[in-house]
Amino acid sequence: MTTMHPDGGRGQDIPVSVLLSSTPEDFLALIEHEAICLRREARALRRRLRREQRRELRVRVVRFAVKAAAVGLTVAGTAVFVAAVVVLVLGHVTEAMELFVIATAAWAGVAAAQFFRV
Repeated sequence: MTTMHPDGGRGQDIPVSVLLSSTPEDFLALIEHEAICLRREARALRRRLRREQRRELRVRVVRFAVKAAAVGLTVAGTAVFVAAVVVLVLGHVTEAMELFVIATAAWAGVAAAQFFRV
């Protein structure tokens, strides 16, 4: 039983017997094949790195968007709540109740945004 190097045999030194038993063209073809494999591997690594960078950027954008939306809904809910209290003090109960519903919906949106935190 033989063991294989973890990289599939690439990157290992070429045995002397291959050097002596092959023509220069065969040896050159072997080197070119090795270079093609290394370029393909480098391209795959660059592609994977770009994918990971895009993923990290998307996560940061989503985090910012969720936080900004939560802050916006909190401010809007508070402003509508204050307006509802003012309208209630002025004696317009039905309009105040509608504004309280809107403020409650905004604060419920803030609570729902907690589920989307990354």
